[in-house]
Amino acid sequence: MRRIHPFFKMSCVALAVLVAMLTSGAASPLRAWTAQAAPASQGSNQQRPSAKAQWRAVVQLGPVALVKNKKGKQELRFFGWGSGTVLTSDGLILTNYHVVDVSDLIERMKRQKNVTVLEDKLVVLFTRQPDQPPVAMFIADVVDALPDIDLALVRISSDLSGEAVDPDSLDLPFIEPGDSDTVEIEDVLRIYGYPTIGGNTITFTRGNVSGFDSEEGIEGRAWIKTDATISGGNSGGTALNEAGQLVGVPTQAAVASAPNVADCRRIQDTNGDGQIDETDTCIPIGGFINALRPVNLAREMIAEAMGETPAGPDEPDGPVSDGVQIVGTIVDANTGKPISGAVFVVLQSGITWDDFTGSEDEVLEAVKTDRQGRFEMTELLERGKTYSVGWGARGYKEVTQDNLEVTDDTPEVVEAKLKLQKQ
Repeated sequence: MRRIHPFFKMSCVALAVLVAMLTSGAASPLRAWTAQAAPASQGSNQQRPSAKAQWRAVVQLGPVALVKNKKGKQELRFFGWGSGTVLTSDGLILTNYHVVDVSDLIERMKRQKNVTVLEDKLVVLFTRQPDQPPVAMFIADVVDALPDIDLALVRISSDLSGEAVDPDSLDLPFIEPGDSDTVEIEDVLRIYGYPTIGGNTITFTRGNVSGFDSEEGIEGRAWIKTDATISGGNSGGTALNEAGQLVGVPTQAAVASAPNVADCRRIQDTNGDGQIDETDTCIPIGGFINALRPVNLAREMIAEAMGETPAGPDEPDGPVSDGVQIVGTIVDANTGKPISGAVFVVLQSGITWDDFTGSEDEVLEAVKTDRQGRFEMTELLERGKTYSVGWGARGYKEVTQDNLEVTDDTPEVVEAKLKLQKQ
């Protein structure tokens, strides 16, 4: 599997955190390459969550049912019973599998002839004010699931009337997934969700990383243990590191000695028969010592849902071992919003931005970002050489950087998160 590492870990020359920005509105060769970029979307309807407002990207999720009233007319009914985290501005949400699994409810409601529970559909409720209950706004479809580790993805697809929504128009607040392998004991975690013991409003708790746990069939960390208070309803919610990134999903108490559980569900194959059903032991969710599923366990599922193609475990390294590929995201520096149609440019080795005249022969590759702000180079950077890179978009100040050295120690795949300031 290819290694994905932070942007440009250089052995001799560290990448400067601050890069040179071009001044004023004078014409430049890079601007010629970004002039054709699609303009960034304007008129955001949703505030991007600041460090103290990340609860805006934490949603409540629950079943959706059609109920016939006394006049025989069908009405939409729903209620929240779990939590989720919005990962993208167009409505991709990470949660627990047992939150999206309504099979037991469907079975129970078969006796109610006037009630039809919709399979693979969930209501999405957003909190507008933290002292008020969340408000139902959308219906989401289940798009992928990992039942064995109790994780799932849903995507907003329609409004409450059933009319399809344009995902590009949603512009939702979202939280970026972090690297759960970098979490260490004693790190502080911030937990958001909708626990039943917290009433009917969003609830925040804080705790420390208490340790980690393993599980058969899972390589590396299977659980992050925390002393933060987590109870039923928090399932599928949000555990943030100090950088405000999603690193864990509150899921269940993995410690057998954990007392005072607040919820209990059959979410693991405890008897080893290959199925999760009523013959399995009920697993406590919530308690004194609680556990989170590391977000890295869902990384491949998330990448596929976002239209990316992660390298599989059997994928050969191929020519990448002889060079370095750059992939990444370009975002608005103030809002964190991905910029669609931005351009990332790499000049031929040895050519600086002062030398660059705008000729195609001087460009190794120029790629545009997709609607998620993602780009991926196809050309490889040769080891032992230096390159100049730049990125920009219409309406933004372009950024250039010279003398980025690609060494023998540079990872085969470099993951870059690049920012742009509006002009």
